Amino acid sequence: MNSMILVIETIGAWLLFGAPLLKATTELHEEVAGWEKIRSKHAATKKIDIGKVSFWWWLVPPLKVMFEKRRIRRIRKAYAAIKLSDETQESLYKYALKVKGWSGVTLGGWFVAISTTWSLVGNLKLSLGAWIGLVIFFSYVSIIINMKLLIKK
Repeated sequence: MNSMILVIETIGAWLLFGAPLLKATTELHEEVAGWEKIRSKHAATKKIDIGKVSFWWWLVPPLKVMFEKRRIRRIRKAYAAIKLSDETQESLYKYALKVKGWSGVTLGGWFVAISTTWSLVGNLKLSLGAWIGLVIFFSYVSIIINMKLLIKK
């Protein structure tokens, strides 16, 4: 019975990683879309190639977030002379805060999932390699599910 509870706890812990990951990626997508709208609206006045970050970087979420944030900074810098309404500035600021908040929750959920998986592996008397394999497997299952949900959007 103890092993069954640990399995349920492990599944729950991985859900506590996957759901905030979805929320963080959705908020990041909205923030990027907001800045992209500003860029495309003023693209005629400034011919600056900012480029896009490949969707496939979601396979390594921290790098995707870092690259998107770098891209947002380039857009912000390139269009710094454009006066944005207070409403637009507040909206973009709120998206940025939400991304940071949900990224923190995601990281915390991942740490809980790793720890819970360790407890499960220890209870089942599996090897260190099994734990590493399960962490990698569940991490990428969560990431791939998020990618599929974002592609449907």
